[in-house]
Amino acid sequence: MTRLKYHFTLDDMPQVAEYIYQNFQRDHDEFEHYSSDFNQEFDEALEERINAIRKLPNMESWDEKVAEKRKKLQIMTSHLRPLLNITEMYLKVAKGDDVETNDDMEDINLLRSGITEKRIWEIQSGISKLLKHINHHLPELSEHGFPERIIDDFRLLSDNLHRMEIDLAETIHEKEVITSENVRAMNELWEALEDIWNACPEVFAKGHPEKARDYLPDEIIRQIHRSSSQKVTH
Repeated sequence: MTRLKYHFTLDDMPQVAEYIYQNFQRDHDEFEHYSSDFNQEFDEALEERINAIRKLPNMESWDEKVAEKRKKLQIMTSHLRPLLNITEMYLKVAKGDDVETNDDMEDINLLRSGITEKRIWEIQSGISKLLKHINHHLPELSEHGFPERIIDDFRLLSDNLHRMEIDLAETIHEKEVITSENVRAMNELWEALEDIWNACPEVFAKGHPEKARDYLPDEIIRQIHRSSSQKVTH
């Protein structure tokens, strides 16, 4: 993934950019007087990059999408527990027949471990092994009232888990791609903002040295966080 070139967080950068841009607009004459590099062309390019990040997707919404799909996947895995409990009960009842209880108990324990550790591939593999064991000993189990619909329930859950896992992986990939695009746009914007930032000490050295403080990282963070808290308060 493209990495940030600055010490502000990706979440803070849109507000950081807006804050620096507002200050630059306020102090534009002083910057232009300092160097012709800060001309109309620079201003237009900066505004274009600012507008570009205003259109970037909200990463919080993507975090929520990923979290929601992970939650649904875990809820689906939890549905396996009652099926395992019922299956284990019938396997123990049929213990006196030719059912290899050591093998089936191991499969069930591995499945429970996979559910606890949230290892989806291990869960699907465990379901497949357990179903083979059940089908192999289905006559003995059926004699003790084992409901065959449980086999269909296991298969349905396995199929659903597979689909949900693919859906989650695709969403995570989309999020990573968008995050990379956001970082790249922020880095391009920062190249222009950094020109402003680095010039500040000399721009304000003689006329208004107090203005240089408005461009210091600590002051920028303080201002944008204060603005955010005021919005929440109101």
